[in-house]
Amino acid sequence: MNLLDDPWIPVQLGDSHIEVSGRDAILRSNEIAQLTVTAPTMMAVILRQFLLPVVMDALGVPQSAREWPRWMRLFTDGSLSSQDGISGRTDGNEWSARKRQELADYFAEHHDSFELFHPERPFAQVADLRTTNNDTKSTSLLIPSVASGNNVPLFSTRLGDAPWPLTPAEAARWLLHAQCWDTAAIKTGVVGDKQAKNGKTTGNPTGPLGQLGMVIPVGRTLAETLVLNLPIVADGLPESDRPQWRRGPWTPVWAPGRAMGRLELLTWQSRRIRLHTAGTPDGVRVTSVVLSAGDRLIETPLHEPHTVWNVDPKPKAGVPPVRPRRHSSGRAAWRGLDALLALGEGTGKVRTSRQLEDLAEVLDQDFPLQVFTVGVEYGNQSAVVENVIADSLPLPVAALREVAVRDALIQIAEQADDVAKAVNLLSADLRRAAGCEPLPWDKGQRPGDRLLHALDPSTRRVLGKLRTRSDPDAVTAVHTAWEQVARRTAFEIAEPLLCDASPRQFAGVETEHNKKKITHCSPRAELSFHKRIRDALPLAAAINRRDPDQEV
Repeated sequence: MNLLDDPWIPVQLGDSHIEVSGRDAILRSNEIAQLTVTAPTMMAVILRQFLLPVVMDALGVPQSAREWPRWMRLFTDGSLSSQDGISGRTDGNEWSARKRQELADYFAEHHDSFELFHPERPFAQVADLRTTNNDTKSTSLLIPSVASGNNVPLFSTRLGDAPWPLTPAEAARWLLHAQCWDTAAIKTGVVGDKQAKNGKTTGNPTGPLGQLGMVIPVGRTLAETLVLNLPIVADGLPESDRPQWRRGPWTPVWAPGRAMGRLELLTWQSRRIRLHTAGTPDGVRVTSVVLSAGDRLIETPLHEPHTVWNVDPKPKAGVPPVRPRRHSSGRAAWRGLDALLALGEGTGKVRTSRQLEDLAEVLDQDFPLQVFTVGVEYGNQSAVVENVIADSLPLPVAALREVAVRDALIQIAEQADDVAKAVNLLSADLRRAAGCEPLPWDKGQRPGDRLLHALDPSTRRVLGKLRTRSDPDAVTAVHTAWEQVARRTAFEIAEPLLCDASPRQFAGVETEHNKKKITHCSPRAELSFHKRIRDALPLAAAINRRDPDQEV
């Protein structure tokens, strides 16, 4: 099984969903619509652990915003797979031919490094990794959706030690997935690991991507996606920066460390792993695995391209001022637009990803940019996977450049939260009017959550419309239309709450707060709700003042 030659990367090629080799995934990337992975976390794995580092190590990276369009043409017009060049080219076929030859030479020189079962240098593994008792574990240890050890997903149909034979292609994907997203806590001790005690190592962090709220730019084809994720580095990549397949062979020895370069970061070996195979009637299968502690990333470096950041201007001692921002469960990606659009260091509390900052300089304003967000929620000391958070949304390039578009989108995200809060406060006020306490913030289903869910389609339509509309009048018109939808939706959700109010709630309940008597009743709750909606949606409120017939 050689990752350059044998099919293992699932893609959509035309109308077909097939697996292609690593070589074809790169050379035919302009024909491939997208990766078709079954687990959303796997997209980041294939991009970061294989496709991007191969391209960057073989060809380098764009060294300026001016040079970046040439790289986009190299990948998208078929130059990498063409033997004769592309007719009508004006940017120099010589450069394209040189890059094509560099890639071919790289595949030839490092071909053996991509052997999954190489006896001495197996890809992303340790050749002689073994426990003192030569024990192995089920391959389910690599797959977070399968019950294994502490990780016990609900409704799993297999026990953790049950055989789970994997094809070589499946094993390659889950091997790299473990290097990125593996759970924390105790790992098996192995021969040669001097830091193992009593047959185990403790204090292991999650895989490096488990610390991030990942934001990945996505194009219309895999070729576009690859170039959208290439960093722009003025001096290029240093010679000392190498991917994991050029830093081996790996041993059981591991240590805490920092990723000094981009290639080292993308292919960080957070675990030491060995796949074990057996012959079956269906062919060679990976039937068991040894998985032990690997290198511990001391901190996420600022050259990490695929996360948004929290910024603390006055951090506590020992805490870095800039830290990765993780995604929140149950929260659509557009509700984090303030972080996605926070370009530059500035003085804010959030900052967008390094890759989006680069793309703000080079993309045409009408480019149909998508962003894919993905993260993992761990539980029980990060030893189990509780949830995978994934979303995709259109991101107008104009929002990365034009203040009017950026401000409108950030305001829309904030207004959605304000409107949801107004609906929740209405519910709380009506409960008080009945003599009850409001629902605790972490208990029960809140009507504001239903509102945010209802606003999701219209907010995504706004993002799509602002791809092609960036003048102030058009932005205001789109923003106003969204506010009207939000206002109508808020009243639709509030109406049954008000209609269900009892005569007791109409009369109300009198309480005392700070030596003042307050009457909680449904009419006062309704008046307060109307005021909050007017304050939250001023553009829609202005239209309703001009045209009272539109009042709900």
